[in-house]
Amino acid sequence: MRYSRQEAFIGKDAQALLNKKTVAIVGLGALGSNAANLLTRSGVNLILIDNDKVELSNLQRQTIFTEQDLNKNKAEAAKNYLSKVNSDIKIKAYNVKLNKSNINLINSDLVLDCTDNLETRFLINEYCYNKIPWIHAAAIQDKGIIFNVLPGRACFNCIYSNINNYDRCENIGILNTVASLIASLQVNEAIKILLNKEAEENLIRINLKNNSFDKIKVNKNCELCQGKIINKKFELTLCRTGATLTVRTNKKLNLDKIKNNFGVLRDAKVTLLLEVDNEEVILNNQGEIIFKTLKDENKIMEIASKIYNVGK
Repeated sequence: MRYSRQEAFIGKDAQALLNKKTVAIVGLGALGSNAANLLTRSGVNLILIDNDKVELSNLQRQTIFTEQDLNKNKAEAAKNYLSKVNSDIKIKAYNVKLNKSNINLINSDLVLDCTDNLETRFLINEYCYNKIPWIHAAAIQDKGIIFNVLPGRACFNCIYSNINNYDRCENIGILNTVASLIASLQVNEAIKILLNKEAEENLIRINLKNNSFDKIKVNKNCELCQGKIINKKFELTLCRTGATLTVRTNKKLNLDKIKNNFGVLRDAKVTLLLEVDNEEVILNNQGEIIFKTLKDENKIMEIASKIYNVGK
């Protein structure tokens, strides 16, 4: 029987419940392709959303594609592969970029965020808020994070409040090992949620360089959770200059407000040297933050969020 080993652990009733569930996966890159593969083999119906094509560089970590899929739409190529793995489940594929006009495509029992930009994640958060559970995941280099966004609990805005979007100046790179690990943990949490089991409440951060596994409590502190109108002001760009990472925004910063809220190591009028979360950062009133040694992109964006929220 197809699910006999899984049923031996979760039970036949739980398996029957999984077979009735549908998960929408937004993004079929390193995380989304691995997650789709695992969910397909677990007997969960899928909605696949991605507007990219398969490229040769994808094959290093996106395990459901082959050289024969190059230049094909990811959504269709994924559906073709996964249908051969499990013909018993229903799979819908959409070769589109998710936006406000088609956001209803993610109507499902659960949404997996496997995208690579904050704009789409905020869109998912706004649409799903207190209605549809969703799981935020991200991976870069040898690091990754996962956060369950569940009705009644802290939402995605509580992590990255007031940041509308950020782009990268270059591709920093990623190991296939961290992509597989984060996708596996994301699917594991998905199965808990689909089966009405207790899911992780904290944000999980993983660093494979030293094999650290941290749990971080996220409080309900954003405008959305407080019932206010969301006012996302900042569009960010993450850039690499040599070995240094810099975050830039389109808004000027109020340095006086920032000085009153963070540890100031040096004040040069239009430039500050701060210590935030044990990291030294340099910022100026034009909205540029330079991270002297920090390389963890997710941590960089968390710190940038804190500074911009204060200095807006």
